[in-house]
Amino acid sequence: MTQDKQSKSKPLRPPVAFDPVEAALKQIFNDVASEDVPDDFADLVAQLTTKSTEKKDT
Repeated sequence: MTQDKQSKSKPLRPPVAFDPVEAALKQIFNDVASEDVPDDFADLVAQLTTKSTEKKDT
């Protein structure tokens, strides 16, 4: 019952046309997401995948 009241209540603040914090967070995310995966990490994932596949085959 409390969820019904909460869903009908007004938002805490009105939507903003441009939110500088949101824009900065999106830019940081995009920068990190576009970085290459380090070779050491990719090698580790490959090793773990190989070991996992070998265990399933036995």
